[in-house]
Amino acid sequence: MEHPLLFLSIVLDALGLPAHGGDTVLAQVLAPHMQYDYLAMIICVVLAILATRRMEIIPRGLQNVMEMFVGGLEDFVTEQVGDRQKARMIFPMVATFGYVILISNYMGLIPGFMSPTANINVTLGYTVIAIVAYHALGIRFHGFKYIKHFMGPIPVMAPFFLVVETFSHIGRIASLSIRLFGNMMSKEMLLGLLFTMAGPYLAPLPIMLLGTLVCLLQAFIFVVLPVTYCAEAMAEAH
Repeated sequence: MEHPLLFLSIVLDALGLPAHGGDTVLAQVLAPHMQYDYLAMIICVVLAILATRRMEIIPRGLQNVMEMFVGGLEDFVTEQVGDRQKARMIFPMVATFGYVILISNYMGLIPGFMSPTANINVTLGYTVIAIVAYHALGIRFHGFKYIKHFMGPIPVMAPFFLVVETFSHIGRIASLSIRLFGNMMSKEMLLGLLFTMAGPYLAPLPIMLLGTLVCLLQAFIFVVLPVTYCAEAMAEAH
């Protein structure tokens, strides 16, 4: 969804840069969803620096919040994978997903900003990283035997299961990317309609309150599913 008023687009327009997309490479790099994706990454880095620049034995403030996020998520990933060493192999990826996507989702609730996750190109990029990562882990842990994950439990039915499982894994690309994109896009469209038709004050508030829950839930789902896929790829096939 293209917003009628975006703060970063106004700044780039003032600098004479293409801020609304186009056919050139620069225009695509500076498209609105890319602008706010860059901003989400910068916010993540800044918050991480602020939380760790004065580390204390007894954490407080932002350090405490970050330690709760990191510690809680690491325990969750370990519980799902069943092995702390394996969990730490995928933790940087899933923690980054959760961190960036959560900030990206909430960004769309601020006037003049948009959620970069409301663009299919962004969510598809995250999904490709997750899919490549869990297949790479499967090959690393099992080598050629990783193919057994696609063969099913009955040898005689292996060719059939191979086709079904192949399409199932391809379907994960669509489901993982479209779920996040669809929920964020619908929130953005509904808020845009309410702002336009019912005014910018009281009418959009119920959807914005609901949006705060949707943003958190969708970030959590995008963390849980790659963890599940990776745990499945690293496990022994039966």
